[in-house]
Amino acid sequence: MRRNPFVLAVSLIVVTFLPIALFGWAASVNEYRDQGIGGGVDCDGPFTVMLFNAPSLAVYAAGAVYYGVLLKGARRRVLAAVFMALCVLMASAAGRKVWAAYREKARPDHRETCGEGW
Repeated sequence: MRRNPFVLAVSLIVVTFLPIALFGWAASVNEYRDQGIGGGVDCDGPFTVMLFNAPSLAVYAAGAVYYGVLLKGARRRVLAAVFMALCVLMASAAGRKVWAAYREKARPDHRETCGEGW
């Protein structure tokens, strides 16, 4: 039984992005708020979160679509279903973290202290 090299390449990319996504989840959007300091503004937090989670979101969303197409076609495999579930889970978690970083960046006190740019 021959495996499609494209399936292997996509699977390798998905597995390779696991540490990047995990590091992005571990990054804090606002370190001061995590420590209990309510009024602190973290200028580097949202950028760090976006730096790691935005590419992870793109890779896992594309992976979920790719494995969904594989499942819809004639090549229904358990491994494709597992990878699709992994991609959907990772994309939703990365998307929540990206949204949290965007909300933090859009806060008025963050804009006043750190400026408009990323």
